[in-house]
Amino acid sequence: MLQNSKTALSGLLPLVLSVLSLTSAGAAPSGGYSHKGAAELASTDAPEISPLKLSTFRPKQGEVVELTVLSKDLSLEPGAEPPAVEFLGNKYKLFAFDSDNGAAYRALLTVPVVQKVGSTPVTVGALSTRVIVMDAHYPVQRLSLPPSKNNFNMAKGEEEAVDKAKGTVSPVRHWSKNFNAPSKARLSAGFGLRRIVNGKLLPDYFHSGLDYAGFQGSPIVACAPGVVVLASTGVFKLHGNTVAIDHGQGVVSFYIHMQKINVKLGQKVEAGQLIGAVGQTGRANGPHLHFSIYCNKVASNPRQWYLKAF
Repeated sequence: MLQNSKTALSGLLPLVLSVLSLTSAGAAPSGGYSHKGAAELASTDAPEISPLKLSTFRPKQGEVVELTVLSKDLSLEPGAEPPAVEFLGNKYKLFAFDSDNGAAYRALLTVPVVQKVGSTPVTVGALSTRVIVMDAHYPVQRLSLPPSKNNFNMAKGEEEAVDKAKGTVSPVRHWSKNFNAPSKARLSAGFGLRRIVNGKLLPDYFHSGLDYAGFQGSPIVACAPGVVVLASTGVFKLHGNTVAIDHGQGVVSFYIHMQKINVKLGQKVEAGQLIGAVGQTGRANGPHLHFSIYCNKVASNPRQWYLKAF
C-alpha cells in the first residue's frame, strides 16, 4: 500500500524485483530528501531548553515523537482547555495525564516520510522548541504491474470511509505495552519504500506500512487493544476487505487485503485477538497483509511501535 496527498491508503504487490539504496550511486531522485549530514545538523540546530519535553529531538522520517508538558508550565486559567500543538502546519490535541511531576499533557506527532531533513519548530501556545528531522534512508523498490493493476481506482465512498477511520481521535489511550506484529508471516515489503513501477518513479508515493506475505487464510491478530472503527467486506476496490482499529488519542491501525473479517464495527478487541485472515482482495495479485499504523492521520513506521509504547 502506498501513501500520497490524494490517496489515503492503497495496495501494491508484495513482489520485490529489486531494491536500491537511496544513498547509492545512481539511486532514484529522493523527492525532497536533503543530503545535509547529521553532524552538521546537530551542531547548527541544537534544540534550546524548553518546558516542552520530547521523546527525541532527532526523529527520523516516518517516526513518532511524544510531546509532554506540565500543566503548570501552560499557565492555564481554571477550567481552560490547553492550546493545540502546532507542528509542520498541523494542529494536535493535547491529552491530560498524571506524570511523576504532577498534572501534565501529552500528544503524539509523526514526521512524514517525505519531510525534508533539518530543523523545524514545535509550539504549544507561547512555548516552543525544535526538532531536527533526520534522513531515514528508505530504499527504492522496482515493480512490474500489468495494466489492470497499475492504477489506484477506488469504489464509490471508499476513500471517504478510509479517511474517516484515519481521522479518528478518541480521548482514551487503550494501550500500555508495545504493539505486536499482526502476522507471523515473513515481511515482503518494508515501510517507507519509494517505488519505480514499470520503469517510472512514483514521486509522490511511498509504502505506508509493512507487507506480511502470509498464505491465504493465515491468521491476522490485533496489534494492540482498541475499538473497531472500520470493518468493510466486499466493497472496497483498492483496499479490499479492510479493518481499522482505534487505539486512542489519534492512533489507528489498518489491516488490508483480508480474506475474511472476524470483527464488527464498534467491537472492542484485545492485543493478539484474532480479527481475520490473510487474503488478496482489492488491488493485490498475491496473498499478503498490508499493515499500517496512522498517528493523527500520518503514516508511521510500525517497527517503532513494536519497540516503544510511548
